[in-house]
Amino acid sequence: MRLRECARIARKNLSANKTRSLLSVLGLIIGIASSTVVAAISNGLRLAVLESLSSLGTNVLTIYPNVDPSRNRVGVIDLEGLARVSRLPFVEAAFPLLTFSAEARGDLGGVQVNAVGVLPRYLEVYRIPFVGGRSFVDQDVRLRSRVCLLNQDLARRLYGTSDPLGRLLRFGKSLYTVVGLVREPNVPLSLGRQVESLYIPLDTLRRQEEGLNTSNGGAEVWVRKDYAGDPKDDILSAISGDPSKKSAYLIVDPKALIDEAQKTSRKLELSMLALAGISLIVGGVGIMNVMLISVAERTREVGLRKAVGATPRDILTQFLIEVMALSAVGGCGGVVLGGAVVRLAPEFGAGDVPMAVMPSAVCCAVAFSVLVGVVFGLYPAYKAAALSPLEALRYD
Repeated sequence: MRLRECARIARKNLSANKTRSLLSVLGLIIGIASSTVVAAISNGLRLAVLESLSSLGTNVLTIYPNVDPSRNRVGVIDLEGLARVSRLPFVEAAFPLLTFSAEARGDLGGVQVNAVGVLPRYLEVYRIPFVGGRSFVDQDVRLRSRVCLLNQDLARRLYGTSDPLGRLLRFGKSLYTVVGLVREPNVPLSLGRQVESLYIPLDTLRRQEEGLNTSNGGAEVWVRKDYAGDPKDDILSAISGDPSKKSAYLIVDPKALIDEAQKTSRKLELSMLALAGISLIVGGVGIMNVMLISVAERTREVGLRKAVGATPRDILTQFLIEVMALSAVGGCGGVVLGGAVVRLAPEFGAGDVPMAVMPSAVCCAVAFSVLVGVVFGLYPAYKAAALSPLEALRYD
């Protein structure tokens, strides 16, 4: 019997029992939909984490003080050490992560903000865009001028619609002249680091605001993108000034974080898909039960077809095509249902959960649903193919 004829008979039999066919694949639809949603959540989380870790590229290393076990002391990140790091041939720039927290006051009142102390190349390297005024110049750094750059959002809160350029701003214990306006860059400044609102030359900030709530958590080192080696050992030696004191510091490498995030994401995805796979097994059992019922109902039909020359292979092919058709319908229905859930989730308050459907996951879901159907439909099909024509015709 040709496959086209088998497909025609399968379509006729499935159409004659639409309700039973739908109920038989309902479990498969739910299982595939669950797998699609799970895969979308897992892929969305993976992409969100990778985007966060890769926002500055993999060439930005973060240095933190560490407890030196040999001296039982915490390492200190100072400007001298950073100067040694910046002189390394593969280093583009090195900046301390130094902020002061205090109240900034303008014409319209005060706001609690974090001011970051910056070195001359800070704004250039971090790609912070200007919307007005000027950047810091060498004279500002050399004379420790009390000047500052203001985020335009904070400027509106402190000065309203007035032009803040050239105006005085009180921060902490000192007055600063606003010389420039900036806006937030298109990418975060750093891994886990917030965008600051106020920028002051580093030496000025350290001198004027000594005694305020200070955070000097570490430093960031920008490695040249064309450098192919491992810079961590040389950086630790430079920041410590003595190779024997390297253990007083530690380096966070985005490449290592990305690799670890990918491993964790794969483990999470496998675990979640394993749970969703239970629904697929339930759906497969449902298909097998319905196909067994169908074989019992069509026993005389199978006997008649064998009596007129159909071979066991023809019968086996006939039932396998039917179960594959059922499984394909269930898989496509599950993908449509899962895609609808992913699309409508933000409308029901799930917008904070990142979701991203991959075309490869959709194809795998449909293929897997067909595979589940074939596996669970093989026994009923084999049972139908093994029927004796004489016993089948006598079956009542």
